[in-house]
Amino acid sequence: MVNENLGTICHAHVVHADLSEYGALDEKCIKLAELAATAVDFPKTGKIVTMPFELKPKMFPDFMEKEEFQSYKSEKILGKLFRQVIDANDKDVVASELKFVPQDILYDADLHIPGSTNFITDAWSHKCSYDGRLNGLLGLYKVRREEEIVTGHIWSLPKYSSNKQGQLKERLKHAYSALRKEFRKVFEKMDSDFEQLSDDEKNAIYEQKASAWYQVTYHSCWVKKSMELQEPDGDVETVMLSFAWIAVDYLARIKIRCGGDGNADLTKPINAFARYVADRI
Repeated sequence: MVNENLGTICHAHVVHADLSEYGALDEKCIKLAELAATAVDFPKTGKIVTMPFELKPKMFPDFMEKEEFQSYKSEKILGKLFRQVIDANDKDVVASELKFVPQDILYDADLHIPGSTNFITDAWSHKCSYDGRLNGLLGLYKVRREEEIVTGHIWSLPKYSSNKQGQLKERLKHAYSALRKEFRKVFEKMDSDFEQLSDDEKNAIYEQKASAWYQVTYHSCWVKKSMELQEPDGDVETVMLSFAWIAVDYLARIKIRCGGDGNADLTKPINAFARYVADRI
């Protein structure tokens, strides 16, 4: 209890010093300093101090990062330094991590298979639609990176209370899950005569389609085209890569076959194989 009071007193001292033009020489700060000194001597004196109600802060400066309380923008040097550090960190992330050229994106030629060109035009159209929707989620929730949304490990949300951050993260996860399911249905949609085919024939066509989705995401010519469609006055150039992995199960089938894994049973039904892969990624 004594230690808790000491911490409360010290925090109040910081607040009043920040608010007053006299800084630590303000009368309230001097009073709080005296109380803190008395609290420190408690083991020797046994004298307990309590925080006077009138000295309890009603809000805290932004640099104290007290998310559970109302905060204000500090105009003192600590507040200015705090915001400069935050801004500098944001700029460093944007400048160093989000700028790409097509050569930065590795392309796996194993995933380019015959017959995939039949699906390229539709694949590009769907990718543009998907990227637009995903960018909409990034903007709506003020999240910086695509991989945050896709993996569910979201670290760049604006500073909110812990409860609000948790709620926003859950909403964002549900929103992306719905988006991914929607485009998985787009991937699986085929012509009416598709159901007349054997499982092997269906798998072959799905693999061609998955290959096309991969190509429009990762091939350098399509990466360049994606970047050309970005806003010319945008702060950064970034490449959206998650579209291809909506069909990860069929890309895995292609890669396994190219790797010559004789133990993989590629004759299993499509849904069973999808579950097999999904359980291992």
